[in-house]
Amino acid sequence: MDSPIAPITVYAKLSSLQVLPAEIIYEILSFLPPLSLVSLASTSKLMRAHALTDSLWTRFVRENVLYLPDMDHYPAESWRELYIGLHPYWFLARNKIWFSDKAYSGSTMTGNLVIMRYDPRRGCIEGLRLVAKHGIHSFESWDWKPEVIIHNFSPHVTLFVDDPIVKIDSGCYAQHNSAKEEVLMSTGYSRGVRSLISLCHGLAPDLQSNAMALWPSRIIPARERVRNESRHLFRGEGHRPSTLSDASENTFRIRKWVDLGGRGTPLRGMGTRLGVHIGEDVMTFSTVPEEYYTATREKPWQGIWVGDYSAHGCEFLLLIQRAVEDPPVAPLSSFASPLHHHDDSDPKYRPTMPVKEGEDGSCAGRLEAIKLTGDPNVPRGEFTWVAEDIGSAGLLRIANERIFRDKFGPAQLIMVDQDTLAQYWEEFDHVSFYRRVKIDNYLSTS
Repeated sequence: MDSPIAPITVYAKLSSLQVLPAEIIYEILSFLPPLSLVSLASTSKLMRAHALTDSLWTRFVRENVLYLPDMDHYPAESWRELYIGLHPYWFLARNKIWFSDKAYSGSTMTGNLVIMRYDPRRGCIEGLRLVAKHGIHSFESWDWKPEVIIHNFSPHVTLFVDDPIVKIDSGCYAQHNSAKEEVLMSTGYSRGVRSLISLCHGLAPDLQSNAMALWPSRIIPARERVRNESRHLFRGEGHRPSTLSDASENTFRIRKWVDLGGRGTPLRGMGTRLGVHIGEDVMTFSTVPEEYYTATREKPWQGIWVGDYSAHGCEFLLLIQRAVEDPPVAPLSSFASPLHHHDDSDPKYRPTMPVKEGEDGSCAGRLEAIKLTGDPNVPRGEFTWVAEDIGSAGLLRIANERIFRDKFGPAQLIMVDQDTLAQYWEEFDHVSFYRRVKIDNYLSTS
């Protein structure tokens, strides 16, 4: 006959967690982050069995790809395998919108706007440049002022799928032992271009100074900023996190070069390559918090927009709608100045329709337009215009934007609807347009 104290002896050897019913253990584990589940799995066979429950890992994937509600874990065998295969880069897909300090061509004035998404067909994370073509050029005169030419604008916005800037394949990080290492990506092989992605760590606000070059620029809302200049092209390990827990989920860097000697396999550590390579450069990427580009009932003008910049082509902007009393993020640069009121007694500046301020405050506040991609006249990361008040005082404002030959020219901002803005350039007698870009349209791979 078994001793009545035997079960007590057995239970004494188990932790208080292990003696709980399985469904209670599952509920507790559902609150743990991935690294805690991994640590727990090493404590005992029982806890390992619980920690490997695949449904616990489902949410770690899904919370990073909310725009793919019907996805499954294919091509991985399980949700856990899918998550671990692309760890620690899920933050790229979660943040969706990324913009760089340089264009892929290396231009420091223009930059790139990149859509980052998970591709469930191939089980990878890819970053594709968002590009826009002007479309068919057509012109008409303005009835209000016939000498003014309206440049109609129907941009074709698309993803440049032939040449990803970022491509994270499953398991690419597994062969590396440190968060400081740069990881080779399978991009650009057809053109002989190789690229490495590296994690960053944010620079603490108390270590930032006005003399320091930072990305993103100070006028762009950001949770973290990083250094944007390095004499040694960010080769020093001090530019990278010591551990994954120190890594920023709001910035990253890409080192790229043209390989003239084969695949150019990178050596571990400092990103050194074998083979002949030329044109090495580093691009720094950042994202903007979603609340600053998501339109709401109170702030319907917020969002990502594409503008017609004539000979410079189409450029992307971030429009932020703030309360009038809110201080600006940073002083205006030499590239733009606030929009001012005109004397409404002058019929030249009188609106053609009455302006009504919505009860929900939607037609109120200040609009800040910041270039995410730019040109030599107004580079990326700078204000292109600021409307100090879009309330009941009137829809039309005067904007001073730096244009040809360092010359400031007056312009009027005309708010057509919540997806369309126009600017009347007084000096050149023409009207150009801005159109809203609906980011969610570019997140699906189907």
